[in-house]
Amino acid sequence: MRSKLALATCVIGVLLFFQVFGTSARNANASAQKSKQQAEKPPTVISVNATGLHFDPSVLHLKVDERYELHVMSDDTTRGIRISPFPDGAQASTPPGLFFPNGEDCWKLNKGQTVLIGVVPTEPGTYAYSCCKGCGNAGGKMTGQIIVER
Repeated sequence: MRSKLALATCVIGVLLFFQVFGTSARNANASAQKSKQQAEKPPTVISVNATGLHFDPSVLHLKVDERYELHVMSDDTTRGIRISPFPDGAQASTPPGLFFPNGEDCWKLNKGQTVLIGVVPTEPGTYAYSCCKGCGNAGGKMTGQIIVER
């Protein structure tokens, strides 16, 4: 009787082991496949035009962990664009919530040329962007927002 009880306990233990760790392995595989699909998926392209004293569009809506490629162009003069990697109102210890694979700070926008800016949002929030070329007092009015949502 004792050996049958020990055998039954052992079988139940083995079944529970495979159920728990088999589920973990399936979840890990599903997570790896999702990451692979995201890496293979081309970035979403968003066109931004810097003209006059504004950016068009001035508000961009992005999703966390998606890849984007901003195609930014100035059609009237040389300008610049700076995108803050930190959300508005962030504390000094807050990590950046926007990742730029090329690591730029201020992208120069030559008249008529498109600049490609890769960006991956990692944290929700509102991020400011502005003209970073000294074009007089009016240049400070060239601002926009990137709103990142889950």
